[in-house]
Amino acid sequence: MEIIILGILLILGILLILIEILFIPGTTIFGIFGVISIFSSDYLAFQYFGSNIGVIYSILSFVIILIIIVYSLKSNTWNKLALKKIHVDSVDKNKYDNLKVGDLGITTSSLKPYGKGLFFNKSYEVKSKENFIEENKKIKIINILQDKILVKKIK
Repeated sequence: MEIIILGILLILGILLILIEILFIPGTTIFGIFGVISIFSSDYLAFQYFGSNIGVIYSILSFVIILIIIVYSLKSNTWNKLALKKIHVDSVDKNKYDNLKVGDLGITTSSLKPYGKGLFFNKSYEVKSKENFIEENKKIKIINILQDKILVKKIK
């Protein structure tokens, strides 16, 4: 029964350390519990079997842990779980450079209050100052904010 307890604590400690290293690094809580589990296993080996067996068990458990961690880091098994896609998209901060307040355009969809407007043969997402503007109505830019073009209907 003592061997089973030692084995469970050792395996639990190894799994927690692997979780800390491979899956959620930086949290440290899994690593701390893993180290506590391994040290508890070593302590109980000394308590159950005495000093000689306890030292042998501690050395063997350290070697096993070292082999498992090195193998798991060097093997390509974890590459299946790793995120490999790199986010390369960027925000075009100057996408409204050719537009200015007072430019005239036409709605290509109804604005409720957001919709599409056409300025200089290019479609933009616009926001109506009024609540609703129908499709194919003339609009005028009254303000350009960081990410919004504010328009109003021309009568």
